[in-house]
Amino acid sequence: MANEATFEVLGAINREFPKIILCVSTNGLLLPDRLNDLLSAGVRTLTVTINAVSPGLVEKICSWVTCNGTTYKGREAAEYLLFNQQTGLKNAVQAGLAVKINTVFIPGINDTDIPAIASMAGQEGADIMNILPLIPQADFAHLQRPSHEVVTTMRNECGEYILQMTHCRQCRADAFGVIGEDGDMELAVLNSRIGDDYCENVQ
Repeated sequence: MANEATFEVLGAINREFPKIILCVSTNGLLLPDRLNDLLSAGVRTLTVTINAVSPGLVEKICSWVTCNGTTYKGREAAEYLLFNQQTGLKNAVQAGLAVKINTVFIPGINDTDIPAIASMAGQEGADIMNILPLIPQADFAHLQRPSHEVVTTMRNECGEYILQMTHCRQCRADAFGVIGEDGDMELAVLNSRIGDDYCENVQ
């Protein structure tokens, strides 16, 4: 969302193909600032990646952020990101967008915070949550990917607060095309919220 071309492209697609449901994925950093631009471009569904709600854990996952020309580090970065994620989520729900929460399960880092993310997201009115197992790489290359059983247990716990996706093969944040050919749970939720019979991911 730091790229103006994003909104130009989304708006052009919406004008030419108004029946396509535009879906955008974001970490939420710029969401409060750019929500109106998303709405003007015709975006109707949103995925927000939130990996922790405790500033100390956010700091372990994301050590710095840059927003509007200013770089924040450490605890200040964590608190800034958290505030924007939660404010953006609340505003997006109030604006009528269908909202999915993506959370990467990072063993030993955010295990204890994932249910809190689910609770917060459910209270704010998000529609569905997708808990993704970590792909060990970069700063987390030394960690082990959580097993299917461990992820399932976490999904079951978080299901008390918000509907859980269970079919995801891995994050769709970098994908495009028609989804739903496998009886997609996400699609069913979007259909119930929006009323159309297909969804296209446009990044």
